[in-house]
Amino acid sequence: MVDVPTNLIPSKVTSLPTAPVASEDGLLLFTYEGVSYQIRAGDLLSVSGVPTTRQVIAGTGMTGGGPLSTNVTLSIANGGVGSAQLAASGVSSGTFGDTANIPVVTVDSTGRITAISTVAATITGYVPITTQVIAGAGLEGGGALSGNITLTVDFEDNVPLVTTTGGAAGRLTELSRGDHQHPPVDLSVADQINGILPIDQGGTSKSNASTPGGIAYGGGGDISLSPAGATGQVLVSGGTGVPTWGSAIIVSDQAANVVYAGPASGAAAPSAFRALVNDDFPTSGVTAGTYGSSSLIPVVTVDNKGVITTVTTASSTTGLSYQGTWNASTNTPTLASGTGSANYYYIVNVAGTTTLDGISDWEIGDWAIFNGTVWQKIDQSNTVTSVNSMVGAVTLTYSDVNAPKTDGTDATGTWGIDITGTAAGLSGGAVASFNAGTTGFSPSTATTGAVTLSGTLNAVNGGTGFATYSTGDILYASAANTISKLAAGSDGDTLTLASGAPGWSTPAAGVTLDDVVALAVALG
Repeated sequence: MVDVPTNLIPSKVTSLPTAPVASEDGLLLFTYEGVSYQIRAGDLLSVSGVPTTRQVIAGTGMTGGGPLSTNVTLSIANGGVGSAQLAASGVSSGTFGDTANIPVVTVDSTGRITAISTVAATITGYVPITTQVIAGAGLEGGGALSGNITLTVDFEDNVPLVTTTGGAAGRLTELSRGDHQHPPVDLSVADQINGILPIDQGGTSKSNASTPGGIAYGGGGDISLSPAGATGQVLVSGGTGVPTWGSAIIVSDQAANVVYAGPASGAAAPSAFRALVNDDFPTSGVTAGTYGSSSLIPVVTVDNKGVITTVTTASSTTGLSYQGTWNASTNTPTLASGTGSANYYYIVNVAGTTTLDGISDWEIGDWAIFNGTVWQKIDQSNTVTSVNSMVGAVTLTYSDVNAPKTDGTDATGTWGIDITGTAAGLSGGAVASFNAGTTGFSPSTATTGAVTLSGTLNAVNGGTGFATYSTGDILYASAANTISKLAAGSDGDTLTLASGAPGWSTPAAGVTLDDVVALAVALG
């Protein structure tokens, strides 16, 4: 229990209710100079406290900080202290030291320069620039060290001896005496030679590695070596350029049926005699494959050299396949225009008008055959359906055809006309004379008595004009109404046309007609 000022109502703190929330707008008890007041909590905090949201912020060169809700740490950041943050060390800023003065530096325990000055440079143990280098015996040049010094060898001016005579006695005061002579150089000793001998001194002006089989040639300013060629190659001039190795035809006996060419396969190589391979032949344009079957016939195009240039196939006109009868009235089985299998055919057993590819007149016995594109008709309605109103197996007598009998009975014997007498029905009697006219037969004039017909029927009367033939002979029209005979050629010859007349010729090498026929037979 606490006593409160008399001006405070309620009079006891315990009588006050507990605030539901803490707020800056809440009112607190505040006594000043013996007088109690109410004061807003936020106003009191602004005077006597710092909000926890207030932050400590790290400035330049510092790290850390944060809101005052907890303890806050500030640290100096790495590299955060610059010249602006450092206090003056007492050293005057400037440049210290040169070629004649050496800097003297004072540093404290933190490494800061606290003082700097210069002292004059003093150098000992060196040679004054006035000191000279003097050329001794056999040398020339020298001089004071105030600049660069050059010493050169003092060579003898006299021409060295070129004979085998020994030189004069004396003391060597120069690099070489004028009367000296050298022994011969041994080129096999590497220590006695150096460099490359130029062309004008009999050398090559080039360091050439030995190339077995290579040829030395002038490269302009030097002598070069060519690469080695292959066995059998010859050297081909390159003009002013590098010579090269090339192939040459070797004139010598070779095996039969070989060609002189490059390799049959693989990388490039020298030409040589070898047998032909398939890759040696140019592409003909024909797609490789198998042509021909039981229903397809190969169609081959050959050029004048006998080379096949195209191969296709055509449907076989043989091998018809009977499918049964067809009712042309009810279209049974059902057939449709433009639809079917090549070489399939039906025989009409009931006449009708069903239209197949424009054909609608169908009689019993007609064939409906599909050629691979459309239906066609083989007309059988013009065949004999009866003889003298008789059908089936008909046996005729002379009376059925009103023929006169010449001998025997009515049922047997010879029917016709007897020209040896005066049979009934023959007016004028027997033949008095016979003339074969211009038919080629004899007699060609009127002849009586027993006539023997002989000769050969000529072409204008339906004959050939020939009575004898040899195996392989061919008949042809050599002119209008003129039949000629072509004797058989040799095996393998082909029939050609020249100036309108056929003749036999030997075909060029390649695929022959016999080959094509044999292929067609083999393929079925």
